[in-house]
Amino acid sequence: MDYETIQITKVTGKCPACEDYADTNSTTPPKIAVMACEGACARGEVARRAANLVAHRLARDETVRICLGGAFTKDTGQRNLVRRAEKVIAIEGCFINCSSRMMEGVIPDLKPVIVRADLIYNLDLPFGIDEVPDEMFTVYAYKVAEQVVRDYVNTTGSGSPEKNGGCAGGCGSKPAIKGCGK
Repeated sequence: MDYETIQITKVTGKCPACEDYADTNSTTPPKIAVMACEGACARGEVARRAANLVAHRLARDETVRICLGGAFTKDTGQRNLVRRAEKVIAIEGCFINCSSRMMEGVIPDLKPVIVRADLIYNLDLPFGIDEVPDEMFTVYAYKVAEQVVRDYVNTTGSGSPEKNGGCAGGCGSKPAIKGCGK
């Protein structure tokens, strides 16, 4: 497997708001960690909004929203929330799976549930967020968030990709979950 090696300048400071949030949400038992693609494109915007809906509205007692930048770039509270989570859900905007790949780079044994948002709303969005009406982002994000909560938060089982025959919402020609359909 090929890898890229990056160097990130260490910082000594911490964001007080980020650390307070991590401390408050470092519960026992741990919450389900929800991270997302934070991409600048329309697909990343849907994934970001869906993750916020899951963690801040639809399943706020069961989940914690991860700051991807904070968790990836420094070993503090956000990364600790990911480490100790009983389950990590990565809502990805597209097949590049940025959030899960980034976090697997700093937590090598991490095995997140990967949900491909673009395969749930099943529409080929343009790159620019200015090309998509804001109300459509809301519709697509809710569709993704509701499916994530139904299939991976409000479950009695593991919520693993094997659930529902291997795909979130059933298998079609495009798998919504990494590894589905193989």
